[in-house]
Amino acid sequence: MYACLHQPENHDALLELAGSFAPHVEETAPGTVVFSIDGLRRLIGAPRQIGAELARRGAERGVTANLAIAANPDCAALAAMNLPGVTVIAPGHEPSVLGKIPLERVPMPEELLEILKRWGLHTLEDVAGLPPLGLAERLGEEGLRLYQLALGRLERPLRLAPPAACYRERLELEYPASLLEPLLFYLSRLLNELCHRLESHSIGANRITTELELENKNSYTRVLELPAPQRQAAPLLKLIQLDLEAHPPPAPVTAITLAMNPTPARRLQNGLFVPQGPEPVKLQLTLTRITAMVGTGNAGSPELLNTHRPDAFRMVEPIPNAPQRRERSHSSEPALAFRFFRPALPARVRTAGRTPRHVAAAGVAGSVVEAAGPWRGSGDWWTLEAWSRDEWDVALTDGGLYRIWRRAGDEEWFVEGAYD
Repeated sequence: MYACLHQPENHDALLELAGSFAPHVEETAPGTVVFSIDGLRRLIGAPRQIGAELARRGAERGVTANLAIAANPDCAALAAMNLPGVTVIAPGHEPSVLGKIPLERVPMPEELLEILKRWGLHTLEDVAGLPPLGLAERLGEEGLRLYQLALGRLERPLRLAPPAACYRERLELEYPASLLEPLLFYLSRLLNELCHRLESHSIGANRITTELELENKNSYTRVLELPAPQRQAAPLLKLIQLDLEAHPPPAPVTAITLAMNPTPARRLQNGLFVPQGPEPVKLQLTLTRITAMVGTGNAGSPELLNTHRPDAFRMVEPIPNAPQRRERSHSSEPALAFRFFRPALPARVRTAGRTPRHVAAAGVAGSVVEAAGPWRGSGDWWTLEAWSRDEWDVALTDGGLYRIWRRAGDEEWFVEGAYD
């Protein structure tokens, strides 16, 4: 047997009342909850006694909901939503109790309701009088379901919402950990639990937040952004290790909280003739190791900035297996390639008027055979990175073709790169 409570304006109170009688409650609709009362017979008694106890406890909480008890969830929900007060339907008496309910009050598709109206049907009692075989032939599975509901024979289990998954774990340490090795032991324990949870739900994580509670009562937080969703514990632990080696906590750790941001797993179909790129987690490990050696912001993929400032770019984390944009040149004429010197080489330049005549820098020296310029450029004057400079392209006696420049109004020269 099942009980249904219906009160549209007090859904939270209904859930609380139903939860005090049963561990599993179905939220059928806003303001409607259904639960099984089979386990209450030994504690309370017959269905009418259970209904009286539900009404009494509801009155104590200020809940004045419609209550229906029936042999299946759908009959109980239909009776509670349409019949006021307390309704107890004995098994086998469903057609007589539910038969007078108008079809407009029965949950069904609008198209099916229009068909039934054109047939001259108005109540569930009318539907129960139809031949089931003909109803199934004309209306399909939905029509047969409505027929079973009219007779009170529609059986199904409760539709329970899955419990909300939590991807956050906390662990208090017995003794403060001042070394990285014991800290990684505890992190591995938490990470294995979270990754197992992600694996069971077929999802991944694109962010890992490690919050360390320190002995001096402060908190130390590190956030790792992953380029692609991951759920493998071993490489993720290595990423956390490399991050903590580069940014160790300032005091011994007394508690650890590890949180992962869930996201749908990344699915990728490779082409038959396209070489497969490295696995995202291995690429992230390699990039993290390189970053530890060369410094933050000096490893990754270059991304052009939205400015006309020469050689303006920043380093970002690469996106694994991202489609590469390839532009084809329609010109058959050979083009020069430019090789930047980073950083630009400080140079000594002799000029005749405004024209460079001799250039000397580290690895670059010679008289100017031919010069083109100057080309003045400026921009970003509205920011702190305003720039203004004059450029020349010069061919030197050493056989090279270079670009040199100086800031507008300044005598300090630089060799920016060479044409190949």
